[in-house]
Amino acid sequence: MMEITFRMYDTTRYDGMNQETSLLIAVVLYIIVTVVFFSNLLIAQLNCAYQSTYQDMVGYARLNRGKVVTEAMTFASDQRWQKFLASLRLEERCEFGEGDIGLAGGIQVFEPANANITTVDMIRRFGGSTSPLAQWPEDDVLGEDEDDRMERMEKLIDKAMKRMTSSRGGKKKNGGSSGQNSSSMGQTVSSESDHEVSDSHD
Repeated sequence: MMEITFRMYDTTRYDGMNQETSLLIAVVLYIIVTVVFFSNLLIAQLNCAYQSTYQDMVGYARLNRGKVVTEAMTFASDQRWQKFLASLRLEERCEFGEGDIGLAGGIQVFEPANANITTVDMIRRFGGSTSPLAQWPEDDVLGEDEDDRMERMEKLIDKAMKRMTSSRGGKKKNGGSSGQNSSSMGQTVSSESDHEVSDSHD
């Protein structure tokens, strides 16, 4: 079997297997399984090698980019560098949202509102002193309460929407039954009025 796997088996000896069909079928199945297995093993090895070489390529590309930047910095004049720094506006505070002023020293990049939808506010602010000696406020309970309130509000809104949709569907389906109920109510009212008239005659 190992000779067949490594193609060291004499091909003229396959003719003798024609007399025994069960042996021939077993050998053919063995050859198919080994070919598929070794081809998948080769693909897995190439994939792992590509991942390692890709990481090396990314590292070398970053090093080359840094080398190009450092070499180009020597050709830039001070006036041009200062103009570039002024265009970055690093002294201005970036806005987290409309009217929500954040920190300075960053470059603001805009993106569509539906690109990364977040239902929970990730920015938490604390009032008071910024001294490192002051104790940091404990907001675990408050944060959980706010999260619980938001979840409760969302659940209430979902329930209300489901009730509204179900009531609309029920009104459409029970339109005929409501008409029948109104007619039956009219009959009962008329029968009660007849009883009252008969009682007055008595």
